[in-house]
Amino acid sequence: MKFRQFAAAGAGPVSAPREAQIMVRHPNNSGLQRDQVTLLYIPAHFVDELSVWQGDALLFTMVGGISISEDPNFRFNFVPNGAAAFRVEAKDTEGKLFRQEWPATGM
Repeated sequence: MKFRQFAAAGAGPVSAPREAQIMVRHPNNSGLQRDQVTLLYIPAHFVDELSVWQGDALLFTMVGGISISEDPNFRFNFVPNGAAAFRVEAKDTEGKLFRQEWPATGM
């Protein structure tokens, strides 16, 4: 996973909404694609849960499905709360848990 924060627009107050992006590297197979050699369907394997925290404050959770693309990106707005870090947890349909934390820079 990668995390990116975007620069604040203009010279607004510190508590002005900001924008960030989470990039997840995952195949996200829907279960509807066919293997070109065997002609069998590739089993479904996708990110089905995502949670994002700013410090101890939960920003959002997402329940995914087969419509999420390969290597999905999630862009969202948040209001800085003085936390030192962002934390992300993602779980896929095979039960694998991906967890990562990044410093809250430039706030």
